[in-house]
Amino acid sequence: MSEKSSKTYSFHSDIDFVIKNLRTEIYSGQRLPRERLVEKDLADTYKVNRMVVRQGLSKLESEGLVFIEPYKGASVAEISLEDVYEKYQIIAMLEGYAAGLATEKLGKEEVQNLENNLAEQDAVQLENVANWHRLNIEFHKIINLHCGNRQLVNMIRRHSQFRSYWFIVLSVPGRISTNINEHHQLLQLVKDKKPNEVRMLMESHVLNAGEYMVEFLRKNVPIGLWRERS
Repeated sequence: MSEKSSKTYSFHSDIDFVIKNLRTEIYSGQRLPRERLVEKDLADTYKVNRMVVRQGLSKLESEGLVFIEPYKGASVAEISLEDVYEKYQIIAMLEGYAAGLATEKLGKEEVQNLENNLAEQDAVQLENVANWHRLNIEFHKIINLHCGNRQLVNMIRRHSQFRSYWFIVLSVPGRISTNINEHHQLLQLVKDKKPNEVRMLMESHVLNAGEYMVEFLRKNVPIGLWRERS
């Protein structure tokens, strides 16, 4: 690799590093809506130059995680409940279709993996939200990855990142039992090889989770951390 190519690779690698860390900090709640993102401070924190930070912030703005205002700089974007719910609608459609396709393709090993996952979900303590959240992601991933359509899988991955938001995880406890019950229903329909029923149930499963989360946020999280879309 030439010296020029090496520097170019390093520059883009640094941008990816900044994006990954900032995205994680925003999703986890380490950086809350309206918090200022000062280029110099971020450059010092991540040990990169300000151009790298600027490029990273621009990318995150395109994802809706950062708001950049001319002459004022960047800040963590406010959360729009309507925007989040619309993302759930998209994911519901994508995962529903993927689940329908996967129903015809999941073999004995994959079905057993789903059963093992559900056994762990049944045994999880309801206060252990982090553990259940991990199992939930794994359950959906087993199904999605076996839909047989790589572009569909990539679309699901791209649109699902928002599910790591701190407030979505925060709203999970009240839905755990319902989610587990719906997972059992999904698995039974998969075993019965009923793709249309699987698709419809997966869509309603995801949409119901989104509706619950929006109502939870309205009732329990200070309004300064989210907004209604204008």
